[in-house]
Amino acid sequence: MFKKNLEAIRKVNKVLAYKLEHVTLEEASRNLSAIKNEFGEYILTRNNKYVDDTPSPIASAKAIYAEQIKSATSRHDFIVIFGLGLGNLLDYAHTESVTQLILYEPEIDIIRFTCEYVDLTKYFKDGRLYITNNLTDCTKYIGKKYLLEDKIEFLFLKNYVLQKPSEFTVLTERIFETCQEKIVDMNTIKKMSKIWIDNSIKSFTNFKQRYPVNLLENRFKNKAALVLGAGPSLKDNIEKIKQNREKFVIFTVHRTLETLRKNGITPDFCVIVDAQWVKQSFTQDLEYLKEVNFIVDIKADNYVYSLPCKNLFTYFTKNSICAQKIATKMLGEIKLLESAGTSTITAYKCARLLGCKNIIFAGVDLAFKNDTAYCDDKNVVTNTQSSVKIQNIVHETTEIKSITGEYIKTRVDYACFIKQFEAFFAQDKNVNLFNLTTFGAFINGMKYDNLENIIQIIKPEKTDAREILDNFIDTTTFNPQKLIDKAKEVFKEEEARIQPLINAIDEWFEMYLEHPSFFDYATNIITKITSSMILSEYVQIELLRFTKLVLDKDEEKKKMFVLELFKQIKTFYKNLNNLT
Repeated sequence: MFKKNLEAIRKVNKVLAYKLEHVTLEEASRNLSAIKNEFGEYILTRNNKYVDDTPSPIASAKAIYAEQIKSATSRHDFIVIFGLGLGNLLDYAHTESVTQLILYEPEIDIIRFTCEYVDLTKYFKDGRLYITNNLTDCTKYIGKKYLLEDKIEFLFLKNYVLQKPSEFTVLTERIFETCQEKIVDMNTIKKMSKIWIDNSIKSFTNFKQRYPVNLLENRFKNKAALVLGAGPSLKDNIEKIKQNREKFVIFTVHRTLETLRKNGITPDFCVIVDAQWVKQSFTQDLEYLKEVNFIVDIKADNYVYSLPCKNLFTYFTKNSICAQKIATKMLGEIKLLESAGTSTITAYKCARLLGCKNIIFAGVDLAFKNDTAYCDDKNVVTNTQSSVKIQNIVHETTEIKSITGEYIKTRVDYACFIKQFEAFFAQDKNVNLFNLTTFGAFINGMKYDNLENIIQIIKPEKTDAREILDNFIDTTTFNPQKLIDKAKEVFKEEEARIQPLINAIDEWFEMYLEHPSFFDYATNIITKITSSMILSEYVQIELLRFTKLVLDKDEEKKKMFVLELFKQIKTFYKNLNNLT
């Protein structure tokens, strides 16, 4: 029995299969046994304590399912089962549901023991069951599969939870956090994926002299930098920043420019990542921008290219298919860089790329102050206990730890940015990080202090960024026109890849739209979308939904999905054709 189960498990989790191979039945049975109850059912025990629920594991499984799932007809996209036991709860869940099952059993011995005596292979045949003994593995699996509006339910052996309350609590908390992060990511992708691709393509269709930002790598080695975010604390520190301006290379985000202009501060670099609504931040005298160097994400709002600036540098991100393809054409001249959820993190990454060692953050609060969200006094209007309204946009909120140790309200996406900051800081040991905020979120890896004390610690010297950049422009052998030409070459190649797909779609509309097997013919086309990686990224949300729709019985729902998807593909092709 064990060998059969092992091979079934190996197909879904090779790591777990490897672990099981190295646990003998003798080792697993030291503290485990199966005893027969009065109904002739076997109950798993460990150290003479019941793991399975009593008195009847089979009856309990039915009752638990009814209680915890509420009803067999309630909508649930995932059922997470805590505790394998002898498989009774798994059996009932597999029989009564048609959804994805994730079984988390933290004890490898229990899995090994049960695999010896219970046939689990039938639960793997339809591809709905994933099994693991590793919490990180469990949450990662859910993170990969989870889509917007998916519903997760928990099933658990009550006796097992009583024995392992902390493990179960951590499991539910980690899954909740994973889903929160995924919701933020998915909402962003849902709203922005098509805009990102359109921006990436359009940015290279009209010439403006630009350079990959990686060409500036280490040009400011060991210099001190100020990274300015748009949070309320920027105004609290603006006068001190102005007094010490010449000691720092200043990286800012576009939302701060008006505040800086009003206070007579010209930053060295303005980092622009936002894909929309950038124009709203440039209400000031545009002449001011002629002395500012722009670092622009490849996916950023194309309005940027209509603005004057000193020099323009492109930030090519690793997660952009367009960036990847253009980089392959440039023979190592382009270095793909880490993407981030916020322009402030990108500004930090730029400061490190350019070689800055002492980095001070201002306006990086990731929290609200006196109902104010930004340094330009944009007010926060609280709607409910779980949301805020900022400039007529409602954002979900959560609580985070502040630098004072209190728990304060912030946006859910800000909480995700905190984790991103901490992850990058953990990887970067050769840098000193400071933050001037006195009220904002606590971020591991930062020291919180005022500017005067920090200057005394790091002793920054006068930095002439203009001289360094002028020298780069005068001496570089990089040809900006080559970058434009190679980008257009990439998009022309993608157009050629999509052409057969367009022909197939036209044929489908003509011959198969009203055919009883319309979805089968559509599926043949959809599976070929991957011939174009850029198109695949453009419709990535739709492709994720398609994997679930295959099993759906609603034919009308399927047809509407296909019609909308094919419409989007044809629109994308038309736009690509017009641009190339």
